[in-house]
Amino acid sequence: MWFLFLSPNKLFTAPGRGDVFGLLGFLLVSGLIVALGEANRRGQFARLHQLHVLDAANDAIIELDPANDTIRYWSQGAEKLYGWKTSEAIGKDINVLLKTACSQPLDQSKAALMRQGNWEGELIQTRRDGTEIFVASRSTLQQETKWESAIRLEINRDVTERKRSERELRQAEEQRRAARELAYSELEKQVRERTAELEQSNQQLRQLSAQLIRSQDEERRRVARELHDSAGQYLAAVTLALDAAKIEQQSATGKLEEAATMAKGCASEIRTISHLLHPPLLEELGLASAAQWYVQGFATRSGIQVRLEIPEHLDRLGNEVELVLFRILQECLTNIHRHSGSKTATLRIGSDSQQAWLEVQDQGKGSGDAPSEFQPGIGITGMRERVKDLSGVLEISSEGTGTRVRAVLPLAPKASASS
Repeated sequence: MWFLFLSPNKLFTAPGRGDVFGLLGFLLVSGLIVALGEANRRGQFARLHQLHVLDAANDAIIELDPANDTIRYWSQGAEKLYGWKTSEAIGKDINVLLKTACSQPLDQSKAALMRQGNWEGELIQTRRDGTEIFVASRSTLQQETKWESAIRLEINRDVTERKRSERELRQAEEQRRAARELAYSELEKQVRERTAELEQSNQQLRQLSAQLIRSQDEERRRVARELHDSAGQYLAAVTLALDAAKIEQQSATGKLEEAATMAKGCASEIRTISHLLHPPLLEELGLASAAQWYVQGFATRSGIQVRLEIPEHLDRLGNEVELVLFRILQECLTNIHRHSGSKTATLRIGSDSQQAWLEVQDQGKGSGDAPSEFQPGIGITGMRERVKDLSGVLEISSEGTGTRVRAVLPLAPKASASS
């Protein structure tokens, strides 16, 4: 300043050392002022450029005070998204202004932002016209420095349409799932009803089969009695008459003897058929005696040797159980004679306190396809129905070394002595 106001006659006078230092200080201060001014100008220009860029963005860009969530900057994108003008939004609490809601408490979201420096999530906010929208929000925290205060920058994007589409897709999927579940439920209901109908039909068929088998047994018993009591008596009377005539008519002795022999043979055959239809030993002495009698007669008639394995003292098993086991015995031995080609067979009968069993084993040709050969008489179906009617089990295994049939029937509990 001294140099600038120097009088003209001293303009070219050489200054002293103090004047030089003063001049240098002046120049330094002036340069600093110019530099600061230029930096401020450039900073304002950069700030204006930044704001222009932010306003050009479609997303809502909002600058907040981290301490109280008040709005410092409100971009044009925010105006378009929320409907609030910049002058109306600046200085307001953003959560109050937009009625912000989040899946987690806002305090927790802010705590995560302060701890991590950033946060992302979805918010539900309300526009000026009262419309609720879904926004995808990203927040970044700039910590306070010596030169600048702390800044929270929030960028929000409207995802309402996407959320609506997702909700519609979920609803459509729930409807499809409900339709499928309803269809499955209806199908299962129909299957259960059909299964119940089939089970009822099968039960009726089993009952009918059991009734037919019982009727067959009763008819056999009746026919056996008729043969024994009626035809047998007639033949016996014929035999007696022939014997008497033989005595009186010596001349016709030969023919009479022949007729008597035929009558006796017929009576024996009828007695045998009667016993086969319903052996009286089965009811009178039990399964063990009836099995021994039948096996002896079968061996004589067929030439097949049958090894019989029965306990020395086999308890009575009950009329129904003994009758079913005897019929299975008859069927199995008949099948062996007619189909297996075996010359030997083994018959085992046993029991304990809870069940009785019968097993027939031959050494015939067998078959890989089990029991296709067991068709005569009541056949496999009849045997199975008899066993099933008494809640038993019938097992048939056929191999190259023969066929084995095993029937197991439960026994009714015996009454105690005190009862």
